Amino acid sequence: MEEDNIPIDLVALPTAPYTERPVELPLDTEECRTAIWMAAGNISDAAKLLKITSIRLRNFVKKSPYLSAELQEAADRLVDIAEKNVLDALMDELDPSRRDTMSRFVLSSIGKQRGWGSGQGSVNVKNTAGGTIVVQWADGTSFSQEPKEIQGEVIDNDAA
Repeated sequence: MEEDNIPIDLVALPTAPYTERPVELPLDTEECRTAIWMAAGNISDAAKLLKITSIRLRNFVKKSPYLSAELQEAADRLVDIAEKNVLDALMDELDPSRRDTMSRFVLSSIGKQRGWGSGQGSVNVKNTAGGTIVVQWADGTSFSQEPKEIQGEVIDNDAA
């Protein structure tokens, strides 16, 4: 993760002579927090840093509202980074294929709430070999070329 996405108040992880943390050695909340952030919220990777099983760390985190909140924040920050990358790709004027690919991703995932993606009445977005984006209904039929317009509103030609 980028350094500005990690809290500055993390504690150092202890250097230990063992390859696996003894079960009788209790977990330290702040050490677990550091491992979670160093692993970008991946419990399995954080557990490796702590030399414990992922089950032990996952159970410890579930019992701690503080660590659960830290884990959620780490996940939220990853989503922020991913959204920034999506926006960068959508605005990429130098690489149209990157922009087109990301446009399809956005329409088929985030755009589902607006009717894009799969399902009845939805649309497909295809990129032809020439780089042109083709938008059509999910059943393969094309949109009407000349939609009817009444007082600024586009009316479905099939319904009219």
